[in-house]
Amino acid sequence: MVNNFLKNNLAILFGNVFFRIGGYICKFLMVYLLDNISYGILTVVSPFQNTLQILAAGGLPPTISKYISEYNATNNEEESYKIILVSFKISIVLGILFGLIMVFFVAPFLVKIYKNPILLVPLQCIGLIVPFSAVVGVFRGIFQGVYKMQYILLSRGVEQIIMILSSILLIIIGFSVVGALLGTVIGFFCSLISVIIILHRYFFEIYQGVFKLKLDFKEELKIAYKIISFSIPVILTAISEIGVYSVTTTIMPLFITISEIGYFGIAEPIARLPLMISNSLATTMLPVSSEMLATKNNDVLKKYIFNAFRYNLIVMVPICLFLIIFSKEVLLVMFFTKPNYSKGATVLSILTIGMFFYSIFTISSSMIQGSGKPKISMYLLIGAFIQILLLSFILIPFFGVNGGAIATALTTLTISLISLFYLNKLVSINFNISYYIKILFSGLITGVFLLILPSNFLGFCLGLICLFPSYILVLMLAKGFMVVDLEILLKFENKVPIKILFEFFKKIIIKGIK
Repeated sequence: MVNNFLKNNLAILFGNVFFRIGGYICKFLMVYLLDNISYGILTVVSPFQNTLQILAAGGLPPTISKYISEYNATNNEEESYKIILVSFKISIVLGILFGLIMVFFVAPFLVKIYKNPILLVPLQCIGLIVPFSAVVGVFRGIFQGVYKMQYILLSRGVEQIIMILSSILLIIIGFSVVGALLGTVIGFFCSLISVIIILHRYFFEIYQGVFKLKLDFKEELKIAYKIISFSIPVILTAISEIGVYSVTTTIMPLFITISEIGYFGIAEPIARLPLMISNSLATTMLPVSSEMLATKNNDVLKKYIFNAFRYNLIVMVPICLFLIIFSKEVLLVMFFTKPNYSKGATVLSILTIGMFFYSIFTISSSMIQGSGKPKISMYLLIGAFIQILLLSFILIPFFGVNGGAIATALTTLTISLISLFYLNKLVSINFNISYYIKILFSGLITGVFLLILPSNFLGFCLGLICLFPSYILVLMLAKGFMVVDLEILLKFENKVPIKILFEFFKKIIIKGIK
């Protein structure tokens, strides 16, 4: 059971990293293939697509997973079949309903609000995505409930690969941003075909059980109410999180041009790249905090919390500093065929600061959820959504696209501080501040070194090469390492092929221990 649990978690962790990288590749390809205005349109419509997909899915995947696993554990398969059948009906109704609303009502309404008719067709394309994505979500909830994570990964792989290839082909043919969105429609359609085949081939008992059921309308309504009532917090949390990331881009068209918004859309995925580190730590910390609190092992939990934040800082500080200082050069190197994209350098610097704060929130929020307080994270995200909404209306008219980035940074700072305060109240953390100060001090010295370098391609290359060596050296001199770092390193002693490199790092850590 434990091995199966670890196997599934590793599969999901690997899949999340793999598909996140795939998502970044897709975004970067769109930047290369589309002009700045077209990419600006894609940036504006993306939050509406994500929000509509969540509303249409109705928070069903985690709900289905929860009930199927519970009913299967008690050998009550018929109840799980009922949940699946009603969930399918909900997803089909909501998917078609929200799709039609988007095409015929929301898209024309938004065009009038933004006073920009070129947004109409891209916004209407979103309505075509929703029915397919909603039903696919139900299938993935089933696979998660029966602990077959590999089929979730398979369906996501089909979706992402087909989406990227279709989008590229349609853009090259001449469909521009509409082609990118139609590629997403094709991706979800192919994913739907794949999950139907998987369910029929590998879960024929479920397939038969669901379609043999006969429920009266009253019973269906009762089950639907049960599903939706559980799903509401999931929906609110997911939409609020999207809001923190993307609400600024839905407000920008009211005050600035689509072309300027494109610079925000270009900078945002780069600024979010370091979050892969904090997301991995957060994924690990949620079950750990649950287990430690359940066994009342608070001392061990405090050590886990201390080291989670510490390792997050150790990695995030140098990466974020590099992105902030060499933001222009990063954009010039990544998009060397489109040098005008370097105008988004200031946005990238500000968003990187915001994502640094968000990395802290990600870890602390995960620990709060693991401590049995999931609603706290939901309330924090809803509060953050309201804050960023207000700040966007205040700052964007004065500072343009930079105002949206400032609103994001201020909001992530707020929720990171509040989440830390609440976590401390919940677990009574005794932070060893001196080690955090040493990490920040090492980052400051490294930052000064980076600032001395020339602001050009040569300086970028030198900074990239010297970033981690100089940072680790300063951290060693500041005595910023701990015994636990050495213990972790020693676990890889027989797995490192280059022994000289291992011994070198070993000596650095030993010298850097207080």
